[in-house]
Amino acid sequence: MSLFSQTQKVAWGLLIVFLLSAAAGCGWFGFGKKKPDRPPDVLAKEGIQKMKKGKYDDAVDAFEKIRDRYPYSEEAMLAQLKVADAKYFNKKYDEALQDYKNFEKLHPTSPMMPYVIYQQGLCYYRQRATIDRDPSNTYKALQEFRRLKQRYPDYERMDRAEEYMARCLRALADHEFYVGEFYFKTKRYQSALERFSYIEQEYPDYYKIHQVRDYASKCETFLANPVKADPPVLLKPWYYLFDAQW
Repeated sequence: MSLFSQTQKVAWGLLIVFLLSAAAGCGWFGFGKKKPDRPPDVLAKEGIQKMKKGKYDDAVDAFEKIRDRYPYSEEAMLAQLKVADAKYFNKKYDEALQDYKNFEKLHPTSPMMPYVIYQQGLCYYRQRATIDRDPSNTYKALQEFRRLKQRYPDYERMDRAEEYMARCLRALADHEFYVGEFYFKTKRYQSALERFSYIEQEYPDYYKIHQVRDYASKCETFLANPVKADPPVLLKPWYYLFDAQW
């Protein structure tokens, strides 16, 4: 047997050993070894640090690992809440809202419930529309803050919640006034009157309440004394001749 053949056999033998080692996880070189899971308290600290730095997606990742890997740990409940907080601060209000709702369903007696309801109100409030759009989110925000006041009147952020309620009430009244004024300008006086009457009933402290009453009075006058419809433009020069009092 030649020296070349022996060298080939040795080379092939080493290659086989190397491949087998690689298949077993490359143990010779330390590659492929699974890193040990970090304990929940370490992950919690990491998530909080990420939030402080504004790295909200990374924070969500850390807290979700706690939630998924350590569901029975002391940090699991905190992690559920912090996932929602991170999404809220990242302005993902719909996702945050759903997480707060899920937390409320899972932990209805948690001491964090006042905070959770408050945050749900904020999620709706941050998505409120302008006065010419659907005010559903503004109304839902108001309902959440009212629920908070009813259930937890001594909550430490109740003063702030009261301010949000006042803003919501004003925004809802502004919407009704905007629609009522539009109806008035387009001579749909019955629809306008219904809007202005609703404002008087539901928002008696509205800052435009005197304008509301003035509009309502004008609507009632127009409805009591309906004006004849204007004639077509081409007939206007002659129309009033036939309407004259001879």
